[in-house]
Amino acid sequence: MGSWVALPDKAPPTSSLEEIFAEIGGQPNSCTHEEYYAFARRVRMLAPCALLVFGVGRDSIAWRTVNEGGRTLFLENNGKWIEKIGTEIGKEYIRALAYQQVYEEWEATGFSPEAVPLPELEHAPFDHRWDCIFVDAPWGPTFGRHQSTHAATAAVKPGGLIALHDCERERELTVCRVLLQARGFELIEEAERLRIYRAP
Repeated sequence: MGSWVALPDKAPPTSSLEEIFAEIGGQPNSCTHEEYYAFARRVRMLAPCALLVFGVGRDSIAWRTVNEGGRTLFLENNGKWIEKIGTEIGKEYIRALAYQQVYEEWEATGFSPEAVPLPELEHAPFDHRWDCIFVDAPWGPTFGRHQSTHAATAAVKPGGLIALHDCERERELTVCRVLLQARGFELIEEAERLRIYRAP
């Protein structure tokens, strides 16, 4: 994951969450404002911190702003989005990864936790050193979020936070039950379609 440096002392936030997410919430395939605020409030309480985000998009700049002064890294499997968002936030903040298993293949195993592979990428940051992780990828109709959630459990530090979006869908509910709750992750907040868990 590269070298780590001491994080600076906390400074008063320069922008409110309402300002940061003003042009983003409620857009197609995005969180609502209340969903963004729920996790962003918790990130900001810890900021500057280590924030890992599965997926890039219109909200990438916002997450870097929320975690101002901290380390924010995005993981994305769609090359077009990497190019598009990389021009806005800098490609050095994005790493390309490849998912290995579609949801139906995992379903065929009886949703075995041991059958979920980690996504492939160089220098994978799955090292229990991340304070907060936001899982909003891959796009729902493609691979499913079991691999990104499994990777998040390997990346988050003890007591850290994982937020999973789109939990109104049966697939995400299964992911929550099998890969988070059964592993001792505690559901600490729900905001519409977003669930926030604390690592054991």
